[in-house]
Amino acid sequence: MKSGLCRIAFAAICLTGPLACLAEDNPLVKYLDAPGAKTTLPVEAARSTFSLAFVQDAQARFENFHYQLGGDHALYYNLHLSELLKTAVSKPNPLYRPLDKALDAELGDKVSFTTREGELTLNQYVFHPNHRVQAVVMVHEGKIVYETYPGMNPMDLHVWMSPGKTTVGLVIAQLEAEGKIDMDKEVVFYLPEFKGTNWDGITMIDAANMATALQLEETLEAIVDPGSIIVRFFSAEFGAPNPATGKVDDWLSILKQAQKIEGEAPGERFRYSSAVTQIFVVIAERIENKTWAKLFEERVWGNMTARLSMQHHLTPDGTSVAHGLLSTTTEDFARFGMLFTPSWDKAAVKQVVPAQVLKRLQTAGSPEAYRRGAKYEGQKEDFGESPLMNSYQFDGVFADGALWKHGNLGQGIYIDPARDFVGVYFSTNGYIPPYGEDKMPGYLRGAAKYLAGE
Repeated sequence: MKSGLCRIAFAAICLTGPLACLAEDNPLVKYLDAPGAKTTLPVEAARSTFSLAFVQDAQARFENFHYQLGGDHALYYNLHLSELLKTAVSKPNPLYRPLDKALDAELGDKVSFTTREGELTLNQYVFHPNHRVQAVVMVHEGKIVYETYPGMNPMDLHVWMSPGKTTVGLVIAQLEAEGKIDMDKEVVFYLPEFKGTNWDGITMIDAANMATALQLEETLEAIVDPGSIIVRFFSAEFGAPNPATGKVDDWLSILKQAQKIEGEAPGERFRYSSAVTQIFVVIAERIENKTWAKLFEERVWGNMTARLSMQHHLTPDGTSVAHGLLSTTTEDFARFGMLFTPSWDKAAVKQVVPAQVLKRLQTAGSPEAYRRGAKYEGQKEDFGESPLMNSYQFDGVFADGALWKHGNLGQGIYIDPARDFVGVYFSTNGYIPPYGEDKMPGYLRGAAKYLAGE
């Protein structure tokens, strides 16, 4: 399926029964009961070495839809994706600096949020078996104030899933600030092979904010339709045959075929789509005449005093799946978030996110288009309050400037520049009850407010 899977939509498949919305002849049905597709292992199993037989079975069954069901095999894939897909790296700066720690012994018990199980403290939630959290790191004023690893080890590299989109938003904002991209120009100006398609008339800014008015949204209907453009796109990224035709397609060519949504204009409504993110990866590569991994190393990761390289997992044609298939340690994930805060100098040797770029990321969206989108109500529930808008690949931007991005199977990054706070987490949280709920967003924002004395 994908790395940027629409959590709310896909959850409906399993909350109403795994087969409830799939016809018996749907080729996706076979994945639901395949070995390794369901959750039987406790999340802490990932802290130990998987048996040879388990690994061989997981590797033999690797496929995008199987992975995104979030079962036992996904627990392995999330930590070992470089074994399954071609992988490039962005190396960190030669200077490694460990982050200072000032662990707050009370934070885990003071911050609470309402979940399906009732009101739980942060500590209760993190270790609750239904939520399958693997790691959480929180940084305040440049120091780690909370960290826990219930389902992985500190040096493990875990897939980011859709928080990877924030890397694309950042680079595009950098290129805009340097005058290398004009966000008021049409996408087809930078992708001339798309001229004469339904991409005509769509500006870069509307695409960056996922308001293309094209049928690329990750809806439930599209996700369970093996012939939909979004399923074809994700299959092609993994080098897997289209479930409907058995043929392996070219992912970029598929996107040229996107149809318009009748009666809707670009910029009118936020429609979440990982496919749109990948358009910007190609555009940035062409402008810089470098692979995404190399340009990201030069612009971002190579300036960071991170512990390890970032892994970029690639499509068959060698393009980084930056909309989600990136892997790092949890602490390095948090370091990336610190680039957007006043404590950036604790995570990098130079300022990667200047004030102009940060301001653009915080203000480029449309509150009206956001409220018309499917994510609006879900994010209100996840935080107990509503973000103001989405912007530049971030799912939510709050009125106070805090930035948020969620990822499939329970990953997330919350960046709060005003409170000098970053919170990140990894999970392997599938969709068959009692699993599937992810309330960590509310805990992260609550922790930021608690540490700020609010």
